[in-house]
Amino acid sequence: MDVLTSIGAWAAQQGASWLVRNRGRIAALVGILAAGAFLVGAGIGASVSGQGSDEQARATCRAMGFTVANSPGGAEGGYVPAPVNAAPAIPEGGLVDGFGPGENEQIAVAQAIVAAGTAAGVGTRGMTVAIAAALQESGLRQLDYGDRDSLGPFQQRPSQGWGTPEQVTDANFAARAFFGGANSPHFDAARGTASPGGLIEVVGWEQMPVTVAAQKVQRSAFPNAYAKHEVRATRIVAALTGGAPIPTLLPADSTGTGGSSDAAIVTAENYRASGFDIDGFCAANTANPSALMSGGETIPAGAWTAPLASLITSEFGMRLHPIHHVWKLHEGTDFAAAVGTPLRAASDGVVKKVTWYGGGGLIVAVEHAGGVETWFLHLSQVVVAPGDAVAGGQVIALSGNSGTGTGPHFHLETHVGGVPVDPVQFMRERGVELTGGAP
Repeated sequence: MDVLTSIGAWAAQQGASWLVRNRGRIAALVGILAAGAFLVGAGIGASVSGQGSDEQARATCRAMGFTVANSPGGAEGGYVPAPVNAAPAIPEGGLVDGFGPGENEQIAVAQAIVAAGTAAGVGTRGMTVAIAAALQESGLRQLDYGDRDSLGPFQQRPSQGWGTPEQVTDANFAARAFFGGANSPHFDAARGTASPGGLIEVVGWEQMPVTVAAQKVQRSAFPNAYAKHEVRATRIVAALTGGAPIPTLLPADSTGTGGSSDAAIVTAENYRASGFDIDGFCAANTANPSALMSGGETIPAGAWTAPLASLITSEFGMRLHPIHHVWKLHEGTDFAAAVGTPLRAASDGVVKKVTWYGGGGLIVAVEHAGGVETWFLHLSQVVVAPGDAVAGGQVIALSGNSGTGTGPHFHLETHVGGVPVDPVQFMRERGVELTGGAP
């Protein structure tokens, strides 16, 4: 461990020195490199893939009373589209395994993270969590911009107490803050904990899937997005630590079970608290989720019905976006809905697409007669596939919290000739009231 500590300290020093010498070049390159970054709502499609995480989630489903299928999306399963940007290709040909040519800045940031992880005693597992988080948030870069005041490799926010802009854009400082514990710049000796808390402050993080552990610290609007970086993060950590697994220095009263068997169960509450839609994941992986289709009654051909009877929480029209804080058109109507609430086709039609749609998360669009389409956004699951004919009143999806939003809800859009129109007025003209109801 003394040798690793020395290597880590040297790596941090070299990384910091490189960043200082090349800060001007980095700033010029950041804009170009950022153009390719595109974050999407992960929902259950990205789920908790990689190194047994899927099986760990299924173990939680079994503990919740679900009968879990052998594989997701089987003949009986619901339709889940391939996640956008899932498992991106791992660069080759760089100075360190897992990096491409010219990625010296990224290597330096990764070295600083490994050095901080070594000092924090989080072992290979903790370093992998941190590298995966930084790959998602910044591509392992020292970004001087981000959503609102998010900055640095982990997109930490000065307004939330993570440090000054200069501090959180420093890889060593940011990594120590991410890991937390006694080595964190935010450690309070009197309380014995860091605030804001890092990975070490997350109880049981050692047994959590990488994406869940990362989300516990990051609290991202895309809680499952870290999963797709786990394989690359594992390779990077192995390359920078010599390949030998480094154990986590657990407290004396800790008992890590590890593995992916049912004995290593992360509770449903752990998943929900992290933002992962375990209920939707379980529904997508049960032996017979098609039973969802039996709910409700179909309506006469060509008639219209409300997809959901619930309270309206945000109407169609111009508004100040609650997340991005820009004045723009809200192209649909939001309804109060807990994750997993059944949603019904508004009328007969054909499923046009099921996909990931940026801030809208997992969506389903149904094409109806007369050039009309209805779009359901922020879903946790879709139980129909593109090309399916659906009847009005048929359950076609479950509400969720995928994509960008302030919490679980159902967003309904109606498009006429490709143009979004007010769903409430549209349905009212067809004898259906969307206002009112109980959430």
